[in-house]
Amino acid sequence: MNLLIINYEYPPLGGGASNASGFMAKALSRQGHSVSVLTGAFGDLRGRAQEDDVVVYRVPAIRRAIDRSNPLEMASFVASGIWRLPTIIRQERIEAVIVFFTIPCGPLGYLAKKFYGLPYVVSLRGGDVPGLVPEISWMHRLLGPLRRGILRNAEAVVANAPGLAELSRRTDPALVTTIPNGVDTDFFRPGVKVGDVPGTERRPFRLIFAGRLHNQKNLIFLFEQLAILAEKGLSFSLEISGDGPERLRLEKRATALNLHDRIVWHGWLDKAALRSLYQMGDCMVNPSLYEGMPNTVLEAMACGLPVIASRIPGNTDVVQDGLTGYLFDLAAPEQFRACLEKLIGTPELAQRMGQKARARVMAEFSWEDVARRYALLFSPSRIPNNAI
Repeated sequence: MNLLIINYEYPPLGGGASNASGFMAKALSRQGHSVSVLTGAFGDLRGRAQEDDVVVYRVPAIRRAIDRSNPLEMASFVASGIWRLPTIIRQERIEAVIVFFTIPCGPLGYLAKKFYGLPYVVSLRGGDVPGLVPEISWMHRLLGPLRRGILRNAEAVVANAPGLAELSRRTDPALVTTIPNGVDTDFFRPGVKVGDVPGTERRPFRLIFAGRLHNQKNLIFLFEQLAILAEKGLSFSLEISGDGPERLRLEKRATALNLHDRIVWHGWLDKAALRSLYQMGDCMVNPSLYEGMPNTVLEAMACGLPVIASRIPGNTDVVQDGLTGYLFDLAAPEQFRACLEKLIGTPELAQRMGQKARARVMAEFSWEDVARRYALLFSPSRIPNNAI
């Protein structure tokens, strides 16, 4: 089948949804499909290119940062995509479309169906579901009719976590199925930590956080809990990968809490550097206020890290409390401190949990399975008999 994946960002740009579209494209290609991608340009990344076995079209779009986009920048991609979509459909003889995000990318899937009769699947990623991100509730109210029309005309609507599926069902009258994110367990794998080499001095327990520096990630909460543990004399450090609008405020807060000598700010990291960061860590922390399904948690687990995470939809779909890490209630910060104190005090427990975490993602979160399940959503009767 000749498939087109549409996402306003694609590796090396963006975050979790970008990586998901990249891994899915490659997995679909390995399964014998011809895969093209429509995405936004950035810097020298523009035009048509063959990337591995995937044809990537990077169309002109406004974008100032490699790791994030604002609504205006996303809208500029959609405008360019509308202009370029007919050519891609003809040249690549597209038969079906997978659209990441109802908004902003959904209109492109709808146009592919309306003018070319192509079935499309919508992959819900989090922010495009009303009620998950409070800051953009105004946009969902404004674009509600458009969003519901896109969902109504889709061949299928997919959420990457049960909690996200349920939230979508409560706000929009569309049947939603669940297909979780996957993780590349060949790439994201455990490494040898310096402290694990016989004869080397024991180092502080390394905590890893990876994600956008945004209110959603609840890092002020994390810093405040770590400051309490630091006063108790616990030996740890926190490695932060990511950038975003909250960085300056977070740095000031860390300094005020006297954590500046315990935190390393790595900024935005490419995939290989992020893997190295996971491999040097002892535990992943994710105290988010809300999530779709966090790719970074899956990646850290694949690298053999236990995870301490907030008990919210998304995290609860990945972390098995007491087996692959711990879940804590956001209203009970003492739970977070108790979990972390236990792992710092018994590093062999952290190692055992990390081994179970990797085993879980290897067994249940394969990109090959994700890709196969997406392809099966396109019923043969809806696929055009002749390519355009």
